[in-house]
Amino acid sequence: MNGRTIFAALVVVLFCIVVWFADPMDLILFGVVPLVWVGVPAAIIASVLLLVANRTGRSRRLGLTIFSVVGASTCLVGLAVLSNHFVQEWAVSEAKAFPARIAPYLEEYRRAHGVYPKTLDQLPAKPPLPRLMRGFGYHSDGQSYSFMFPQPGGFIDCWNYDSETQTWELST
Repeated sequence: MNGRTIFAALVVVLFCIVVWFADPMDLILFGVVPLVWVGVPAAIIASVLLLVANRTGRSRRLGLTIFSVVGASTCLVGLAVLSNHFVQEWAVSEAKAFPARIAPYLEEYRRAHGVYPKTLDQLPAKPPLPRLMRGFGYHSDGQSYSFMFPQPGGFIDCWNYDSETQTWELST
């Protein structure tokens, strides 16, 4: 393996990690904004370099290299933002489906103990907790329960599930 192959493999791995784990707001703040602030001036400089090279007969290599880097970066950031959107929508739908999957376990616990468990760890068996609910998840007062998770890309937006109405609500 040469250096370029290793670099390309690292870029692909980093791209996949960013798409899967990054919050959409992070992609905008650390991907799109720097690309605009650095990419647009770099493209202007590359244009000037190409114009000067065409007038003077000098090499166009530096201008073309800058354009190539800016173009490749733009494509990667754009693809990451689009891919991340679909990954986050999938994560939201997975989290919204969780109450229906765990409800039988909660009802079985309530029948056995008279109240819903305070934590999901009290259940003898349960499906795995969705990624978005980790650290938030489940709350119970004994008579009812609720789930919550943050809206990806939202500052303070949270999805809330109420067991009594069996509906999700986005609170802002």
